[in-house]
Amino acid sequence: MRRAAKHALVALGLAAALVAGLAVWALRASYPARPALAGRIEPGTLQHAGRARSWVAYVPARRAASPALVVVLHASMGTGPQARQAFGYDFDALADRDGFVVAYPNGVDGHWNEAKRNGPFAAKRENVDDVGFLAALVDDMVVRYAIDRAHVYVTGVSNGGSMVLRLALEAPAFARAYAAVLASLPTPENLAASPSNRPVSILLMNGTDDPMNPWHGGDVVLHGVWGNRGPVLSTRASIDYFRGLAGLDVPPVTTTFPDRDTTDGSTVERTVWATAGKPCVVLYAINGGGHEVPHPATYGRRLLGASNRDVHAAHEIQDFFVSRSEGATHDVAGAAR
Repeated sequence: MRRAAKHALVALGLAAALVAGLAVWALRASYPARPALAGRIEPGTLQHAGRARSWVAYVPARRAASPALVVVLHASMGTGPQARQAFGYDFDALADRDGFVVAYPNGVDGHWNEAKRNGPFAAKRENVDDVGFLAALVDDMVVRYAIDRAHVYVTGVSNGGSMVLRLALEAPAFARAYAAVLASLPTPENLAASPSNRPVSILLMNGTDDPMNPWHGGDVVLHGVWGNRGPVLSTRASIDYFRGLAGLDVPPVTTTFPDRDTTDGSTVERTVWATAGKPCVVLYAINGGGHEVPHPATYGRRLLGASNRDVHAAHEIQDFFVSRSEGATHDVAGAAR
């Protein structure tokens, strides 16, 4: 009996060690270190709908006379500072270069009341008015930093990406251009937004092997077991929706980027639909990619799939924003950075 009990305890210990080891392997991640930056971080708060809402802003040392504003929305269980890190602090470095301001707002208890109806978090349960909050944030930024209201842009990751989609659907005048990363449009029965049916310039960047936001559509649930937020359309159906609004029935231009890191299990392909006088629609397919923001220095959680290290997501998004700022079509020369 004692021997059997001892063997059982040893087996349990080995099993626990194996589970712990697998958890470490699945959850271990390494993200880009914060570079030396010339600008400064400034925190801010405002009252909206009875709540104190907060953010941090990155203000470059040399701000343009009438700077643009890029709003960056964090993922689930995140914060504004974590959104800075998710993009490798690239938006801050680009702000230093180009003189725009970056705002990193915080959702309620780490989440946004985004485009999907379902969501196991307070922002959704309490129907938080995040569209109104983000509009109020822009108003504050205009006064605080002399932002050019005609040059406001917004991007976000996962839950933040779905919040970008809600803005694009409900408040198309909120921004000059939109960029949603790791997010797709909800199916009609799971749609919380009230679509305006107005066209916008928009970029989607999704992984084909994303274990949370399924490329081919279906429930947004991690590996089918955690955090179900209801069904979404496929990435292609999502992009086709925005193409239809913009009337972009034109042949696309596709660029395959160099596979700069052959060990990351993924590659990048960009497809652009653009014509003079209409909004621009862009799809970045991260072939083999998972639920992580592409960046050359990101080694994301294996639980979330492969991390692409061929491109800087922020650089691609900012190039798109600049192209919309100038009123031209997106760079489709095929020269990957």
